[in-house]
This record gives sequence, structure tokens and C-alpha cells, in this order.
Amino acid sequence: MNETGETALLPENYSDKVFAILLGLADGATHARDDIDLGATEILPLYLADGLLEALEWANDGVASDEAACMWLAALRGYNKITGSFPDRAPEPLGRWIDKEFAHVEIFEKIQDGDPQNLTGLDSADMGQPGRPTGPGTDTTGVLPRAAVAALLGRVPMGTTETLARAAAFLTHDAQAAKTTIAAAKIIRLAMERSEEAAGLWAELLADLEGPSADALREVVAKISENISLSSEDAYNAYFGENAPEQAEESDIEAAPAAIEEESARDPEVDAYAVALLAAVYGSEAVGERPASALDDIISELHDRWMALLV
Repeated sequence: MNETGETALLPENYSDKVFAILLGLADGATHARDDIDLGATEILPLYLADGLLEALEWANDGVASDEAACMWLAALRGYNKITGSFPDRAPEPLGRWIDKEFAHVEIFEKIQDGDPQNLTGLDSADMGQPGRPTGPGTDTTGVLPRAAVAALLGRVPMGTTETLARAAAFLTHDAQAAKTTIAAAKIIRLAMERSEEAAGLWAELLADLEGPSADALREVVAKISENISLSSEDAYNAYFGENAPEQAEESDIEAAPAAIEEESARDPEVDAYAVALLAAVYGSEAVGERPASALDDIISELHDRWMALLV
């Protein structure tokens, strides 16, 4: 993590926002599924965050490390948690604290599905990277939550955030998705540093992006930008379409099927990123009303370990 370029000071509420973003990834996914059971959508980003944490630990000990490789090995451990085994011929990295903590998390019936491309891209003996992607030509919304993880590292040049986001995307996807992941990570980071004022800078980052993940990112940014002046709770509810009581009073039986269809079509990957973005803007107030999660203890420990190395 020695890339040159302009660095930024940590915002005063950096710790709060890191914690809120990690919580937001889990909250957005469970809200989209309308199910508190654990899902693949939130497992993989937490493992990727632990991969970056491991790279930070090496750096703190004065040992150079490959951040992309650390994220890949962490992602393989996440793959193992989700599927019950490592990919054929892939390395089987030693477990870390997060694996021990996940072992204590109760799982009902099964881990809820996320974007299937995330697992397909990891199902390889080799690490996906530019020039040798494991998901050639693929672009899906599964890259969005990991963009929030790439943005968590504070006090580094924006170019480092871009490098981490690109590497994280190529673990499972290809170049088009990587471009969106970079933009999504920069959007989160700007929100962490500038809060509501960052909204004016987001549109430029969306220019020239194409594909499914870009379309989803534009929709998230448009919804959140439109309501950026609201309180954190109202902005959260507005994103999910739950802040208009007058509409509820006027609703009738004919509107019910459309509402049910819209709710069932929600994408956990997109909503995980969206709540992470809200958390980057507002801090923990954005997820202040969220229900308790089975991942809360893991997220708290991850946050504490992260902050111990960055302050």
C-alpha cells in the first residue's frame, strides 16, 4: 500500500462510518431478502475485509504483502464457508479469527443465495486478475458490496482505493464490472470523507460506465442523491420506498400485487451496497433502527481490529 498520490485525513467520525458500512452491508442484504437468515451476499464482503485486514497486519509488522492475493485467499475461505468446501485445486489457506467466529453463527436450513457469479468466479485454481479473469466477459451486481470494502481504507491516495477495487472485482468478474467497482468504491469513499456534500461529485464518476452493475449503481446513486437532504432515517426509508405514509393511506387492493412483485424482485447485492452508501454519508445513524444480526459480533470484532491498525 505504497502507491503515491494525494492522501486524505481521516474524518473525525471515520471509526463510526467504518462500523456503519459493515453493518449496512448486512442490513441491506437482509432487508432485500426480508429474511434475517445469513446470506452469501454479506459473507463474502466480510471475508474480503478480513483479507485487507491481514494485509494491514503484515504491513504493520514491516512485511510487504500483496493485497489482491490476501483478498483472494480470504475470498476462498468465504467460498468454503458458503459452500462447505474449497474450489478444486485452489489453495486452502489457514483459518483466521473470522473463521472461528463464523463457526459459532447459527445457520437455519441453508445460507441464503447471493449473486451466483461470485461463487462461479472463485471456483478456480487460479486467482482472477486483469488479463486472466476467472469470469471472462461477466458483469453482474455481485461486485457492488465489495466496492464498499475497498473504500474502507483511510489515509491512502484515491489511486490505492482504485487499485483495491479493481483487484477485488477481477477475483470473479471482468473489466466492465471492474470499472463499475472502481466508481462504486470512490463514491463510498467520498461519502465517508464529505458526507452529504459528496453527492455533487458522484455523477462524474458514473460517466461512460456500461453494463448491469453500472445500471444498478446509477439507480442507487440517483435514489440516494434525490433524498440526500433528508434525515438519515428518512433517507433510508426513502430508498426502500417506505417513507410515504400518504401513499400507504391511498393504496388499494389493485396496488398490492405490484408492491409485492417489486419487493420480491429486490437484489440483495444492490441493497447491501445502497445501505453501505447511506452509512458512508450519515454514519451509524443510517442503520440505527436496524434489527440485531447474527453477524453483529463478527462485525464488531472486525471493526475493532481494523481501527487498531489505522489510528
